[in-house]
Amino acid sequence: MAPKALILTSDKPRHRFFAATIASRFLAPFALLEQKKSYYTEQLANSEAVRQHFARNAEAEALWFQIDANAFEPEQRRVPDINDPACIEWARDQGFDVVCLYGTGILGPQWLSAFPDRIVNLHLGLSPYYRGSATLFWPFVHRELHLLGTTIHLATAKVDGGNILARVRPDLREQEDYYAITHRLIRDSILQVPTVIGDYLSGTVTAMPQEQVKGRFCRKADFNDLALQSALDYAGTGLAAAEIANIRSLMP
Repeated sequence: MAPKALILTSDKPRHRFFAATIASRFLAPFALLEQKKSYYTEQLANSEAVRQHFARNAEAEALWFQIDANAFEPEQRRVPDINDPACIEWARDQGFDVVCLYGTGILGPQWLSAFPDRIVNLHLGLSPYYRGSATLFWPFVHRELHLLGTTIHLATAKVDGGNILARVRPDLREQEDYYAITHRLIRDSILQVPTVIGDYLSGTVTAMPQEQVKGRFCRKADFNDLALQSALDYAGTGLAAAEIANIRSLMP
């Protein structure tokens, strides 16, 4: 019998795609959805370039995360706060084998004690090299696409610092721009999560500690017109073959 999974995620198309993908592999009757907060209200209010960027990002998300009409989608239960004690107590009583986490706020210690070593998080960033906010954006700003990627890891009290089950690297293709590169990476990562979790539960995959490197910690407050222009100057119209080859040669 397939393991019983609880999905903790948010309410954007990519999160709905995540929930359907988990449900394609596990017994996943419920997805608890926490509304995605708007983190860049000041930048959006003051910059037309930022508004255009988020509009293009939303268009790309709608394109890349379409769900098959025949796909099973778990029952969606919206919660105002993912750390509500009543929510955690309910989850504890349901007999879930694993909790699949992507896109919510930081889980409190009650979740970690209720499901020790059984909460698997998809972090959109290559930990420990990129942690914090918008960690698929900043590698473009810093010209560090060799450190672009996502991390599937165990959730711990240290944010994005738990032992790693897998990393997913971008499938870089000529002339694909920033929006295609990042959304292809997110989609590829989501599609790998069920297999990685299945292998972890069966003992095929062992969680490995993260490397002891400082890395970069990215802050919401640092996102501005200058950073956005830098990222799009680099990959706004796609990458050339020579640049892709160089990036691949530098990947750790």
